[in-house]
Amino acid sequence: CFAALFNIPPEHQKLVVDSVVWAMKHTERNIADTGLEILQELLTNVGKTPNVAQGFYQQYLLTLIQDVFAVMTDRLHKSGFRMHASLLRTMFHLVQMNQVTVPLFDPATASSPGQTNALFVKEHISTLLLTSFPNLTRTQVIKFVEGMMDVNMDLPTFKSHLRDFLIQLKEFSVEDNSGLFSEEAEQEARQREEMIRQQRSAVPGMLKPSEIDNDL
Repeated sequence: CFAALFNIPPEHQKLVVDSVVWAMKHTERNIADTGLEILQELLTNVGKTPNVAQGFYQQYLLTLIQDVFAVMTDRLHKSGFRMHASLLRTMFHLVQMNQVTVPLFDPATASSPGQTNALFVKEHISTLLLTSFPNLTRTQVIKFVEGMMDVNMDLPTFKSHLRDFLIQLKEFSVEDNSGLFSEEAEQEARQREEMIRQQRSAVPGMLKPSEIDNDL
């Protein structure tokens, strides 16, 4: 299925990518989740296919970064935060680690002779955020964008970095932001359940036969 995508005309490829973006922007959670998962799989497969990767990045990467940002900063899409973080980390780190070797900018209009993809993306996303969220200062935005380019950030740290930024936004500051922590809340709930189960298993007869792990 993936290989077939790059054997069809470019205009049809764009329709497929546009459909994935449409899905991830949908307000129905299951449709949005499916779009995010397909995009993650698409990026993974593109990264494993050198003969198509650079052309794909040049045509779609910057737009996809913007689209994921648009969804992440939409209060109706808090439930997808885990995937938003994973996708942004993947795309920013691709650029910072020089895995995108084709220019994402127009060399004829580059702001400086030494322009690189990493510098261009920092400038472009910073300008985009300052325009979209005028309550933020340039210092806040630059610190945030530089953090996203930090390849030493693991995913949990990256998610915390994104959450700290979102909570600074006026649109999120008066909201219930528990949706941004849903993954951690689910993990804590599982850990509590496991702790209770272990405590009960230490007392003979406390566990039902169906609750006993026969592999132990």
